[in-house]
Amino acid sequence: MKRIFVACVAAVAIWSAPADAADPGWTGFYVGANGGYGWNSARISDAPGDQNTSYVFQGQPNVASSSASFDGKGWLGGVQAGYNWHLNQRWLAGVEADFDWSDIGGNGSAPTVIFLGNNPATLNVSQKVEWFGTLRARVGYLATADLLLFATGGLAYGKVNESASIVLPPGVANSQGNFGTGYACGGVYGDSTCFAGAGSRTSAGWTAGAGAEYRFSQHATVKLEYLYVNLGSGTFLVPAAHAGSLSPSILNASGEAAFNLVRVGLNYRF
Repeated sequence: MKRIFVACVAAVAIWSAPADAADPGWTGFYVGANGGYGWNSARISDAPGDQNTSYVFQGQPNVASSSASFDGKGWLGGVQAGYNWHLNQRWLAGVEADFDWSDIGGNGSAPTVIFLGNNPATLNVSQKVEWFGTLRARVGYLATADLLLFATGGLAYGKVNESASIVLPPGVANSQGNFGTGYACGGVYGDSTCFAGAGSRTSAGWTAGAGAEYRFSQHATVKLEYLYVNLGSGTFLVPAAHAGSLSPSILNASGEAAFNLVRVGLNYRF
């Protein structure tokens, strides 16, 4: 009878050990891969960048603050690595770094005018996040021995490509030609593009989000997370496509890169 009692106590101890010990299997290093989808609402603006361009856009406040908005979207995929440790039986802390390739981007357009309002034109813009990465702290709560709910936030960085152009509508001639201006387009010049430029930047920002991670075997987990990523704003030059009778005119364009993402990840824990 005594042996049976001891055996029962031992069995109960074995089955309850993970919960009583706060399931230390969550503590340690892990690596994995992820994939998901991102989206954003963006805006790129332009403004005169020199004296010649200010003259071209003289008296046109809508041009001086011209901008175009658009919605971007795209897929993403990459890798991650991190470390978790228990603070107590229910709470965990950790750090995670990831790197993802991305095609999150979009383009848009808006009406504008050039040279004292004589010529209606269109501002075309585009933006694409080529790649990005994050370095984040994580704080998690064990809802069960195998289900971790977490909040996360930290540093973000990435490469952003942007472009802008101003073009005349089909059949519209530039009535001012290139006389006394720093650009030439339309009419006898044949090319309807008046200004065109692009920029590429690598910048840093911040990120925050939340998610859930489920352990389905001793060494493997699957996670679902949401992140908001803000890579800040940047500027690039949009020069005249063809010089006029003055030095080539230049526009200054600016845009902010920020997006939302949802992704699924698979981790192997050591």
